[in-house]
Amino acid sequence: MASAFESKNSSGAIPIEVYLYRIEPFRSSSETTPLPFPYHFTDLAPGRLADLQTRFPQLHDQVRTIVQTHGLLSLGVSATQGLKPGYPGGDPQPMIRINARSPGAHDIQRWHAARQAVQDYLGARQIHDISVEIVDPDKTLVRSLFPLPPSDFFIQAFEAVSFTIMDTLGQAMGTNWTSYCLFKVGMTAGRANYCVFVTVQPRTVANWQRIQQRLAEIMDTEIGRSRPHLVGLVQAAFAPGGMSLGTGRGQQQPVASPTDDDKERFTGGRSHVQNLDGHPKIGTSIGVIDSAGGGTLGGFFGLKVGATIHRGFLTNDHVVAPDPEIGALFENVNRWGIRYTRAVEHPAKTKMQYFAQADVDATQKNLRFSLNANAEHLQRLEEEIEQRTAKGMEVPENWLAQIRNLRQDTSTIQGLQQAASLFPQVIGHTIVSSGRAMRDENVPEFIDWAFVSVDDQNLDLRTANKLPHKWEFRQDTPDTYIPGVNYTPGIPVTAFSHFGSLVKGNWYFKTGRSTDLSCGLCHGTEVVVGQARDQSFSPTAN
Repeated sequence: MASAFESKNSSGAIPIEVYLYRIEPFRSSSETTPLPFPYHFTDLAPGRLADLQTRFPQLHDQVRTIVQTHGLLSLGVSATQGLKPGYPGGDPQPMIRINARSPGAHDIQRWHAARQAVQDYLGARQIHDISVEIVDPDKTLVRSLFPLPPSDFFIQAFEAVSFTIMDTLGQAMGTNWTSYCLFKVGMTAGRANYCVFVTVQPRTVANWQRIQQRLAEIMDTEIGRSRPHLVGLVQAAFAPGGMSLGTGRGQQQPVASPTDDDKERFTGGRSHVQNLDGHPKIGTSIGVIDSAGGGTLGGFFGLKVGATIHRGFLTNDHVVAPDPEIGALFENVNRWGIRYTRAVEHPAKTKMQYFAQADVDATQKNLRFSLNANAEHLQRLEEEIEQRTAKGMEVPENWLAQIRNLRQDTSTIQGLQQAASLFPQVIGHTIVSSGRAMRDENVPEFIDWAFVSVDDQNLDLRTANKLPHKWEFRQDTPDTYIPGVNYTPGIPVTAFSHFGSLVKGNWYFKTGRSTDLSCGLCHGTEVVVGQARDQSFSPTAN
């Protein structure tokens, strides 16, 4: 049966996923609502892959022939699984994925016909539970966002009409929009276009063409006031997703259910093999004990209350969020935070660990996979050497060198495994937090902070707040970069002890649990964040 979306008609009120598929001219899928790009690929379960290889030893060649008979150039065929962890309907889906290209004039109907022919080939052999997708990997709608400098004229125009855009989105889809900002959007910076980029909740239904036209009109009206020759250069684009208020225990997002084979590949965490020195620092992964969520340690400070000084660190309120199972108290704490005067054993004064549990799991699995891969490689080499020796053949010297390197690497990994087995470690407990509210009605900024007291008084914090040196980064980092406060040009950065505001046009370092250390320009454009699902917040700009 042909796809329900053969026409690729993108008008009318349709789900965001359907809209993105219909405007994609270089993708044909047998799924009614294929997952939006980007998504992950992983191997088929071994049993399923072995079955396909046994029943259809020439599967790849046959599929390639079918595609080429429809006038397409086949670039590769793979039996794989597509999945988008945490996304509705993002569970692993077996598929035959075909990378292709149109050698002549592009015609999406040829792509649909080729994909349908592959489906028919599989169906005739009683395979109905595997989807088929044909894409041009060089032309699909996988785009990057490029921030704009604060001096850009289009930024000024965007900021002038930002609230008009907000009203338009609210009228079109209620609270289903999650954020919007002006970027240059494209596959490369040189080919990117100015775009009002809007993120929305998955499965949002709207008339996307009409909204796109309206947003372009709003920008053109403002641009035309002073520079009419630039009218028509700003577009609008949409994607499911957006800004998250955090991944603390109380704000977990729905997670897809992977198969047993996928559980070892995708953990939702991030490996921290490079941070197994047992010394927490700025950017260290932290999380509530027995929680799947996590966040970032923001720096060590002393909190003085009367004559008492607490050694500890700052982080976000959403990172230390207590378990929702504490009932009505959870909503109260979530809204108003934790008072310093609460007893230490109060359920909202959560105990914190490093790393976050998901990152502990990811680190240990990363090491386990590395160890297994080394063992398999070593076994293959040793078997090859044994066979060559039995035949009286010379063993290449580089093979012996590889074996020595593999054994040395294995010893290193085993040492890291021993270090990783000591994690997670309890680091302290929350003693005060802000809750999550607006600073005041006239200042559209979230309050979202917490202070965690370090329980281990023997923990060495003397070098915890070190900032990076310039030479740790690429050579093209501007000489005018500002890594933080207390910086004097020509003098290596050491540590900081107070706060400052971000300034448009300056370069900054940032560090975080999921990003590690990076640096870049603060372009200063407001990203407008939509109303949260729990109705606790109003639209705001960060």
